[in-house]
Amino acid sequence: MAEKSITAWGRCKITSGETGNDGSLGASLEDVGKIKEDSTTLELVKGNVNELWGEGHELIDRMELEGSWSLKFTIYKANLAKIAKLFGLSAPQNDRLPMTTTIVQSPRSFVVTPFLDGAIGAELPNSSVSLTPRFVTKEGWTIDVEATTIDPEDEGVATATLFVHHKVQAASAEASPTKA
Repeated sequence: MAEKSITAWGRCKITSGETGNDGSLGASLEDVGKIKEDSTTLELVKGNVNELWGEGHELIDRMELEGSWSLKFTIYKANLAKIAKLFGLSAPQNDRLPMTTTIVQSPRSFVVTPFLDGAIGAELPNSSVSLTPRFVTKEGWTIDVEATTIDPEDEGVATATLFVHHKVQAASAEASPTKA
């Protein structure tokens, strides 16, 4: 019997957290918040291609390197606490957040879970993150997020894992306590 294909239309849920010690998926992931409509993309970025050319434009050898996955989305309603958490900064004090860095130092894990039951989602266990806080008069403060997968330290951990989302399994996993 052929597997039924379900389109992963919008309204995905994105969770994120610290990456595991070996580059595996983080154990404690939190919802990133409200995501701007039509801002989420997840795509494979091809790796570099090395080619050797002989005289007369003869292709002698070619090697394509592995690519990486790129996840981009925009978070609405960014407050100081959310900005601090995503950048790995200390919590705001007296409604003020000193921006001591614009670089996210630690790798992060991301899970993109589709809304529809049976649609394909993705886990990105070890990603380098770039954030751009932005103020736009008709949207308020937003954060543009770009996560690019990096190879985990443990070769047994996949750079990305695609999965079929099953709402019943997801609901029972959230309801049952995690075993230590």
